[in-house]
Amino acid sequence: MDGVIRSVWAENFDAESQVLHQVAPHAQHVALNVQYPGCVVVHSNGRHHRDLTAEERYEVIRANVAFLKPLQVGIAVLTVDGQRFAWEFNLRGFDVESDEDAGDPKSIAYLTDCGVDFNRLPWDGIDGCKLRCLLQDSGLLRARPSWATFTGAYHVAYFVTIMSGKKLPDSVDAFMEMVRELVGPLYDVKRLAREHDGSCVGALSNVVKKLAVVPPGEEISKSKPAGTGSMLALLAFETLKEKLGNNMEKYRHELCGLQAI
Repeated sequence: MDGVIRSVWAENFDAESQVLHQVAPHAQHVALNVQYPGCVVVHSNGRHHRDLTAEERYEVIRANVAFLKPLQVGIAVLTVDGQRFAWEFNLRGFDVESDEDAGDPKSIAYLTDCGVDFNRLPWDGIDGCKLRCLLQDSGLLRARPSWATFTGAYHVAYFVTIMSGKKLPDSVDAFMEMVRELVGPLYDVKRLAREHDGSCVGALSNVVKKLAVVPPGEEISKSKPAGTGSMLALLAFETLKEKLGNNMEKYRHELCGLQAI
């Protein structure tokens, strides 16, 4: 799978932008994955995330997204003629050596193990505003494809801040309105998988194996986490769309980690 994921840094941003401009107007489905340095804010009432209301969960998400910086954005695209492409955009802004940039040490250690080059991000990462302009100008949003993510509350929240250049709004309803205006139809693969098969749960790697998206015995690479995550979510979404048909429409814009667990 690594071979089809295009790792993008400042040095090759222009070249990869040209490829995306060619692909984006023909997008039918798009999957999103954002990697970030963990979570450091919990709700003041001390309850577990699953025991909170949607508004309380959103308070936590909003606080973490405001406090922490995104590291990578993975975008996987299925075109109308059946071709798949995936990009992993490495973002500038987070410096693991700086006391001013917060992060969860366990998450950073995990992402380092997955191959995230924290030392390279400060000097060869992409400015978020350049990524925003690329995605706006490429035609990807104008194509109005269906969007997918996995346990998508944080992925979508970070994406909204990148694409708007603003802080998240105060309420869940205002946030979801921004999401609908930005990307159109959006589905959470985790929620769709559970609807398809009650035993199809757990991490994305477990779900794709259960759906037989990945051939038996094939190792799922941990490298390029945002790119791999977006491609796996795309493959799973294609399978679930075929299996669920119109039944999946009732879960449109229902994000795991926000309205659902």
